[in-house]
Amino acid sequence: MNGTLKKYMPYAVTVFAIFLVVPMLFKNEMMAKFYPVALYFIFPGTAIVSSALFCAKYGLDFLFALIAPISFIPSMLIYNGGFGSEYIMANILLVAVYLVAGIFGLFVGDIALGDKRRRKEDKEKAEAEEFMLEAKRRDEREKEKRTQKESPSYENDDDDFDYDKYLSDIDKPVTASDAEIDDILSEFGSNRRR
Repeated sequence: MNGTLKKYMPYAVTVFAIFLVVPMLFKNEMMAKFYPVALYFIFPGTAIVSSALFCAKYGLDFLFALIAPISFIPSMLIYNGGFGSEYIMANILLVAVYLVAGIFGLFVGDIALGDKRRRKEDKEKAEAEEFMLEAKRRDEREKEKRTQKESPSYENDDDDFDYDKYLSDIDKPVTASDAEIDDILSEFGSNRRR
């Protein structure tokens, strides 16, 4: 969340400042007639431009579209009569207009300005895929080396020993009597004492 706030902060501060400062320019009687220009052109333009610039750099993020309507709420409370009965519908309509302008700006930024970001993302994706492919190749080579070390090969073995005959003799049952076994053990024991 901290990273998201860092991305939003410069844009949010700029939009908030524009929404609070521009109405002050229309405070005097002569400029008050032009205040709708701010409401219907400057504020939606600000929402579109900031959303387009944000989207060009970071990609589509619909949460960003909420910055302009939220920034308009303090300006609405200070300069537009707030939630008074005669202004409530106009103010709610303006909040919706700024939300739509922010979403429109996101799409404009993605379509018109997002080519550089997409190329960068594609390049990073290709590099990551190449890295994963190289790691997979390296892993396969290591497995192959391990299997070669674990299983000795008898291809070049010059051994003349008949393993089949030896193995077949091992499985034969022993028919020795107890006396023969005792003789063998005593002979073995006497050889050990010497």
